[in-house]
Parts: sequence; C-alpha cells; structure tokens
Amino acid sequence: MSKQRFLSLFLLVAAVPVLLAFVMLKSGWYQAGVNNKGIWFEHEVRLLPAIQQQQAHWRLVYLQPQHCDNACLAVEHLMQQIDLALGRKQDQLDLVVLTEDSAMQASHKPQISFIQRSFAGLAAGSLMIVDQQGLALLHYPLPDAPEQLPLLGKDVMADLQKLLKFDRGPT
Repeated sequence: MSKQRFLSLFLLVAAVPVLLAFVMLKSGWYQAGVNNKGIWFEHEVRLLPAIQQQQAHWRLVYLQPQHCDNACLAVEHLMQQIDLALGRKQDQLDLVVLTEDSAMQASHKPQISFIQRSFAGLAAGSLMIVDQQGLALLHYPLPDAPEQLPLLGKDVMADLQKLLKFDRGPT
C-alpha cells in the first residue's frame, strides 16, 4: 500500500466520526441533559441558608400554597415516602416545607420541618432539591392528577440517588 493511499484512508477513518458527530449536533438528534428527571433552574436561586457540617447534605423542599388541601397533604406524604425509600442514606436528606401561611398546623409529621418565609418569584406548590449551601438545583412540576404522584416520586428518587452517590459532603 502506498503512502498516499494509507494517509487518505487514515484521514477518512478519523474524519468520518467527527463529521457524523457534527451532523448529529446540528440536526438536533442529540439531546443534552437527559440524565436528570427534574428541571434545572436557569438562574441561581438561594432558597435556604447554608447548613452546618453535621447536618444533612441535601434538602427536599416543598413550597406549600397558602391553603393546604388534599393534594398538598399528598405531596407531604410523598416526601416522607421518598425519605423512607432512601434507606441507610436517610440521614443525608432533610425534608423542609416552606410556607407563607402564618398559622401553622401542629398535626404534621415531626420529620418535616416547617419554615415560614416568603418565596416570591417561585411558584407555590413546587417541589425542589436544595444543596448544602441553600442553592435550589432541580425543581419538579407537580402533576394535576394525584395518581401520577408516584411517578413524580420515582423521578425525585432517581435524581436524589445520583446526587447522594457522588456527594462528598459540605465544603
């Protein structure tokens, strides 16, 4: 085989994958960011204060609407189910409900902490994952039908398990 032929074959073999990758990117066949189930915030949202070293590294936060109905209680129950499903990694997640309502009900479960504050700019009824620095990372739109809440729980669990797997603790 001559040097010319070898060089042309080598360039062809090297250029074809690069050319195919370029065509895939430009034609929209490749979707970036399909690993996560939640929706990333487009801008930085500092929702909570930073945590201490000995506290949980992640927080699952629910922005409770002013009037908590059955759907709201179902989301709080879902949060508890997610916490239970984490098993031995339960201590790495805190459940937090943020509310604008000044009258707090005492009948809620003790493992969910309630914080009264204003969350202007974020939609009430949102479920989100917040890191140890108080930065909201992912949010999950709540389904209209209560039968779809278990699917939302699966999505949150998938993202939480990925985050917990690569977590190195607070910095």
